[in-house]
Amino acid sequence: MPSRLTRFFQEPCKQKDALLQSFRTLKQELRPERMKYMLIFSLAPIFPGMKNSLIADACPLFGVDSIFLMGIGYSLGIGLLFAFASLKSLARYVRWVAMLMAGVFALWMILPISPLATWIGIIFSLLLGGCSGFQIFGFSWALRDTERLAGAVITSVFTLLFQVFIGIVSLGKKSGLVFVALQVIVSARCLMLYQNEDFTCLEKKSIRNHGKLLAPTLFFFFVHRAVVFFYSHLPATHSQLIIGFFGLMVLVLGLTIYLAAKFNIWHMCNMFFAGMTVAFIFRHLLSDGFGGLIASVTQGFSYMGFIASYYLLGHALGRFTNLRLFKWVLAVVFNFSLLLHTIPGMVARIAPQAMSLVGTLLTTGLFVLFMLLTPLLSRQLFVMTPVQETPQEKFRRLVLAYGLTTREEEVTECLLKGLTYKQCAAELHISQNTVKFHTLNVYRKAGVASRGELIVLFLDDE
Repeated sequence: MPSRLTRFFQEPCKQKDALLQSFRTLKQELRPERMKYMLIFSLAPIFPGMKNSLIADACPLFGVDSIFLMGIGYSLGIGLLFAFASLKSLARYVRWVAMLMAGVFALWMILPISPLATWIGIIFSLLLGGCSGFQIFGFSWALRDTERLAGAVITSVFTLLFQVFIGIVSLGKKSGLVFVALQVIVSARCLMLYQNEDFTCLEKKSIRNHGKLLAPTLFFFFVHRAVVFFYSHLPATHSQLIIGFFGLMVLVLGLTIYLAAKFNIWHMCNMFFAGMTVAFIFRHLLSDGFGGLIASVTQGFSYMGFIASYYLLGHALGRFTNLRLFKWVLAVVFNFSLLLHTIPGMVARIAPQAMSLVGTLLTTGLFVLFMLLTPLLSRQLFVMTPVQETPQEKFRRLVLAYGLTTREEEVTECLLKGLTYKQCAAELHISQNTVKFHTLNVYRKAGVASRGELIVLFLDDE
């Protein structure tokens, strides 16, 4: 009996020690000089209620909501402006776009409300989108997984703290403009510090057959954006102070679970879906009072989706693309996301009373689909590299993640040693045809097309 009591009281202590150790390990992986690539503030979420503030200082154009047009300009700018980037002149090009973006924003601020100001606002959104493309590039190529997580968390904290701030200090109709101004200042400062030397690894990188490795990440990215876009069109039911405060609490909970689960982002994805499903259901059934309060609290789980989606996107783009493929993915992903931006806008104009119902059905359906696809997605989507992982631990993790059999594992070990098929057959006491058969199975399961790609997958540090 005493031993059971001892274990009962010791277990929480062990869990606390494990969390502290995970946090220390996470902290050791962060490089202060890479902070300029971590602060993706131009991608900071626009929370519900902010749109109304921005609309107050904008003039409709052609009878269309100006913020709707600016959203289209932003999405187009992400892929369009980055399409002209080259590695040799990247830093200089980024600086010019960042300075132009800041200048156009300043012009937009001083112009009175008019159609001209709306046009300037659209141009600013296009340039801000371009800056977002540059920040996604740096986020994907100049950082480790740990730093990507930190960058997404810092961006989320920035958004939540601003919500708390405007809940305490009333900025009225200027809150949206102040939020965007902070995004502009931080983003422009970070972009001005970009250096070509941080991306030299891209010059000779070649990519083959990595489409199916990118697909799971892009699936979750689109799902996250679709859900958040719908929710952003719903009016805020409670003060930004309540939403921001509970959002920060949810963020702490999510990070704690992430560390306790030894850096597994899958739990954040589930928290996002579960929280947003509850938020939509309560907004639909009980939009006021207690139901609205529950929705405001669970809305904070949207930041779990933001962190997970950009963390996974940066990991996949940094690992499975070169510059040319990155440009194509960026253009296709964010231009296609225009549909995700326009659909809720159309529903909000045609049938605003149906927004909560449509959002509920959409989020619930995507949650069910995500859960059904989890066994398939987990091999690619949630195989993240734990910090300070030994080569042996990485090999074992990937073997389990890709579901390799014992014989396939033995063949993989031989291939990684550089042995020929004949040498593999001699060492394992099997025929060369059997070695080839298992090799093809390993390639198929790991999503690679050659021994060189297999070596990069298993032995590369990144």
